[in-house]
Amino acid sequence: MSTGRKLLIGLSLIVFLVIGFMVSGKPEGVLLDQSIMDLVHANNNIIVIRIMEVISFLGSEVFLFPVMGTAIAYFTIKKRYYIAGLLLVSSLGSFIVNYILKQIFQRPRPFEYFLVEQGGLSYPSGHSMVSMTMFLTIAYLLTRKRMNGRYKKRIWIAVFIYILLMGISRVFLGVHWPSDIIGGYAAGYLFFEAYIPFVNSRLLKRDSI
Repeated sequence: MSTGRKLLIGLSLIVFLVIGFMVSGKPEGVLLDQSIMDLVHANNNIIVIRIMEVISFLGSEVFLFPVMGTAIAYFTIKKRYYIAGLLLVSSLGSFIVNYILKQIFQRPRPFEYFLVEQGGLSYPSGHSMVSMTMFLTIAYLLTRKRMNGRYKKRIWIAVFIYILLMGISRVFLGVHWPSDIIGGYAAGYLFFEAYIPFVNSRLLKRDSI
C-alpha cells in the first residue's frame, strides 16, 4: 500500500470520528452546516428539485437493491464469484454497516429543511456511503485489468462525479446536513479499503477472470 493511500485512510478515519463526535445526538448543524443549508435553500427551483430527486432515487435501496441483486445473481450463475462477492459486500454490506453507524451516532435529520419525506437517522449519510463503496468497487472492477490510462481516467472521473452529485442531491433535498455527507464519504471509503483485501484473500483465486 502506498504512503499516499495510507495517509488518505488515516485522514478519512480522523474526519469521520471527529465529525461523528461533534454531531452525536445533536439535532443542530455543526461547523458550516447551517450556512450551507441556508444558502442552498435560499432559491429553490422546481426543475432542479426534480433533477435532484432523480439523482437521489438512483442512490436509494429501492433502485439499487434490485439492480445489484440481478447483477449478483448473474455473476454467481456465471461462476464469477469474485465479482459477485465484491458487489454483494459493497451494496448490502455497506448498507448494514451504515445502519449500525447511524444507531451509534443517533443524529436527527434536519427536518426544517425537508423538501421530500425521509425517515431514519442522519449521520453518516447512507446514500453517500453506499454510493461511495459501490461505485468505487465498480470502478475498481472495470479498471483493474485495463492498461489504457485514458480509459481508466474516464471511468474514475465519471464515478467521482456521480458520487459527488449524490451527496449534493441529499443536501439540496434537505434530508442531510453537509457534515452527514462528508461523514458518509469518509465511512464509505474506509469500508471500501477494508473489504477489498478481505474479499481478495477469499475469492480472487476462484474467479475465472
